[in-house]
Amino acid sequence: MGTLWQDIKYGTRMLVKNPGITLVIVLTLGLGIGANTTIFSIVNAFLFRPLPVENPHQLVVLSTIRPPNRSPHRVSYLDYKDYEEQSDAFSNLAASNLDLVGLTYKNQSERIAVFWVTENYFPMLGIIPAAGQLTFPPGSDKPGSEQTVILGHAFWKRRFAGDPSIIGRTVKVNGHPFTVIGVVPETFRGTYAIAELDAYLPFGPVATVGTSESIFEDRDDHDLIVMGRLKPNVSLEEAQASLDVIAKRLQNQYPDTNKDTFLQAYPETLARPEPTGEGEVGLQTVAPIFMALVGLVLLVACVNVANILLVRATVRQKELAIRAALGAGQMRLIRQLLTESLLLALLGGVAGLGFGLLGSTALSSIRSGFDLPIKFNFEMDWRVFSYTMAAAMIAGVVVGALPALRASRGSINDTLREGGRSLSGAASRHWVRNSLVVAQVAISIVLLVAAGLFIRSLQEAQTMNLGFEPKNLLNFGMDPGQLGHDQAHVEEFYQELGRRVRSLPGVKSATLAFNFPMSYYGSGSNLYVEGQLPEPGTPPPGVSYNTVDEYYFDTMRIPLVFGRGFTSEDTASSRFVAVINQHMAGRFWPGENPLGRRFSLEGPEGPYIEIVGVAKNGKYRDLMEDPRSYVYLPHSQKYLSAHVLQVRTQGPPALLTPAIRREIQQLNPALPLFDVQPMEKSLKGINGFFMFRIGAMLATTLGFLGLVLAAVGLYGVVSYSASQRTHEIGIRMALGADRKNIFRLVIGQGLLLTMIGLVFGLVLSGLLSQVLAGLLYGVGTLDPITFTSVLGILLVVTFVAALIPARRATKVDPMVALRYE
Repeated sequence: MGTLWQDIKYGTRMLVKNPGITLVIVLTLGLGIGANTTIFSIVNAFLFRPLPVENPHQLVVLSTIRPPNRSPHRVSYLDYKDYEEQSDAFSNLAASNLDLVGLTYKNQSERIAVFWVTENYFPMLGIIPAAGQLTFPPGSDKPGSEQTVILGHAFWKRRFAGDPSIIGRTVKVNGHPFTVIGVVPETFRGTYAIAELDAYLPFGPVATVGTSESIFEDRDDHDLIVMGRLKPNVSLEEAQASLDVIAKRLQNQYPDTNKDTFLQAYPETLARPEPTGEGEVGLQTVAPIFMALVGLVLLVACVNVANILLVRATVRQKELAIRAALGAGQMRLIRQLLTESLLLALLGGVAGLGFGLLGSTALSSIRSGFDLPIKFNFEMDWRVFSYTMAAAMIAGVVVGALPALRASRGSINDTLREGGRSLSGAASRHWVRNSLVVAQVAISIVLLVAAGLFIRSLQEAQTMNLGFEPKNLLNFGMDPGQLGHDQAHVEEFYQELGRRVRSLPGVKSATLAFNFPMSYYGSGSNLYVEGQLPEPGTPPPGVSYNTVDEYYFDTMRIPLVFGRGFTSEDTASSRFVAVINQHMAGRFWPGENPLGRRFSLEGPEGPYIEIVGVAKNGKYRDLMEDPRSYVYLPHSQKYLSAHVLQVRTQGPPALLTPAIRREIQQLNPALPLFDVQPMEKSLKGINGFFMFRIGAMLATTLGFLGLVLAAVGLYGVVSYSASQRTHEIGIRMALGADRKNIFRLVIGQGLLLTMIGLVFGLVLSGLLSQVLAGLLYGVGTLDPITFTSVLGILLVVTFVAALIPARRATKVDPMVALRYE
């Protein structure tokens, strides 16, 4: 222990004695470790950090698996009740559903995000209230029960200034009175990983206050997130076996809705925000890829530092020889050098924590692009600190091991006789440093190719055909139903609003629809095609739909390929009509004219809807979706209180925002508005270009760090090599070599190392691109533009990195050089 303390004190003195080198090494390691800390803080938030509840490791999420695609889906209420009553593997099984409602208090209304939850939701979690209670009254799961609400902590602070006297008071939810009974603790943001919920409501009033109309009657209405707590000493495998037995029972009991259907149990940490199926792109797929990429950045940093320490160890060869002559053994010398590298790594870890804190804070501030309570919480905890320190210590060993071994193997007699010069100039010593630079270049190419593929994917996504024209389109979201208005009042409001907005100067056209493309909410239903009804026990196909007015297709500039759009004559009392997209027409009526054909969204008994038009295909829910069947219904025949006003403007959409907002406020001053922004900005949201932008941003940052570190390493090796060849350069110049020859000699060394690294890097990049294929859009895995661009960037950076040493070498005085050494 005493000798270790001596090594630490001596190593500290050496670091202080060379502040320039120490700073460079600490910053280099800090950047590599900081990048790892930032990415790991994301992975930690989604995959490792447990919920702040009692015994979080016992929590599992249940999802429905059903044909034909067998991807995880939510659970129906009736299935949930059966599993709750029949399973003996869980001490509690609770259900929830995310919704957006209007909350009014003292005549001030706003839209909030809520969880409809079963009354055992909070008892299952075992958390302590910040105020009031977290137990809903008995019977709260049943229609007609007492209407109570529990507030989220952040919403309580923001909306009610943290006033505890709000407990017992009445607020209105979608116009209905609810009594506040409690507030969740500050640490609890809900069990939906990406959303900080504003309030929690019992399931009883969901059919009248919420958006679910058939939740208690329709076993095929899969709309619930189900979470369970395993009983003590019950494993996940045992719980799954119990669920499979119940699934078989329900398949036999309800063959029309549950044929081949079962529930799959997932650990809660692997179901954030919801489970993904095999082959689907989820965080479990993306996290290893980005952890590997950021690991390469740290590897480049380590290689860079190892090169610096190799040079430093060579310079200190005489010092080490003297210590060996005085009795220091090889292991003592190795330990001394490793101690110094670990001290550097520790300082680099501290710097990495600082860089990681900046990075994770910046990522936590990213918003979804919509007015949603989505909040990314990438704050550091003990896992992030432990990971960072572990990365630092591993980096310390990696960067210090090779220099320590090489330095400790030197010949004492040769070193003391030659002063270390022969060793420093030996060609056998250069190949190690050159090999490290080749490795740096190869790794940086891999990072740059990954960045290039993500950037190209973003570019391709931004130019894809969306099926509509987003330019000069302005969105206004609203829901008069959240204020408690009835259908007649809501329809009158929308009719007058459309008339007013269309008369404003600068407005080309305006339309009302339930949602807009790539929004975060939508409608879907089972599809029953007349004459093509599914066999008994076979689930019907699903279809997404939107309710729109007669101005929709013109305003959105969605071409109709057959038939007509909607007119003012399509009313609630006329025959039901619909416009479908080309994909649906080709799927159900291939090679036929679908006009006049009929289908139902409510069941095989109807009512049936007649097809009057076919629109071109487009993107509806997200950019990466496969072609899907889609239906447009006239909102006069399918009432929904929530609508988005979409306005086609003559100029920049933002200029008309104040005028349209005034018209809405004149009609209904209390109506909260949401997602008020141009459509082009909406497309940057979470279902649009959001993930492409995040992927491109992270990959570009990592690629840039790798490139900078490789350039620094290349500069260091070429510069050091040129300085060691001063005597040789002097001889060459004395024999007639001009400055151009010397310049080409030094530049050539850098280019040679780069070209060798390029070969290895391109091979590795080709393998990596195959792994990234599932995350890209419109870009081949061997995209020539990406690989050519990376090649050009590397050659330019190599030339620049070698330029200064090359210019310095051309200015060597031959007489001085011949006297060198």
